[in-house]
Amino acid sequence: MDDEKSIKDLMRGLLNSYQLGDKYDEISVVNSWEQIAGNLIARKTSKIFIKNRILHLSIDSAPLKSELLYHKLVIIEKVNTFAGKELIKDLQIH
Repeated sequence: MDDEKSIKDLMRGLLNSYQLGDKYDEISVVNSWEQIAGNLIARKTSKIFIKNRILHLSIDSAPLKSELLYHKLVIIEKVNTFAGKELIKDLQIH
């Protein structure tokens, strides 16, 4: 029974073989944004996506935009920690 693998490991292998592993991780970050950023920030985020290793956020509150830009490196680190790898390199807030 040493050859047994979890379904998660099998799916990860399948996605990586089709070079879709990063896309899966990006979707996971977007779907888990409230867990990563917290309820307050998630409620004020109207749009979130990752393109070319840049996390794009549309924030409805000007003061919150400023605060998030101030903590840009912390957000990048939290997202990458959640993903378990360096998924994003930059953050843009719109």
